[in-house]
Amino acid sequence: MLSSRPLDEMSLAMVNRRALNRFAWILGCGLALALSLPSILFAATFGSFTGIGAGIVATVALLAREEPLAPHLTRWDIAAALYAASLFAGLFVDVEGVRHYLLMQQHGFP
Repeated sequence: MLSSRPLDEMSLAMVNRRALNRFAWILGCGLALALSLPSILFAATFGSFTGIGAGIVATVALLAREEPLAPHLTRWDIAAALYAASLFAGLFVDVEGVRHYLLMQQHGFP
């Protein structure tokens, strides 16, 4: 995308800042959605939302034909960071707690 012209330090900083802002917005939206659900589901929903976000960002990077090994942060880097956050959140999922919560919801308990 930007590889046709030489990038100076100022434009690299601007592109990196835009990528970090994009990452922060996506991560923040995933966090807000995960916080809106019961606390026992937080890690599972946060991992799911960031995983889905990583897939969407990677698809956009593929369609935009972004260069994966660019000298600045790209959508590929954002997708990788979101996927890493998804995997990290998956380490904290309490499977038995989630199963218990779903059984309680199925039988009508609050």
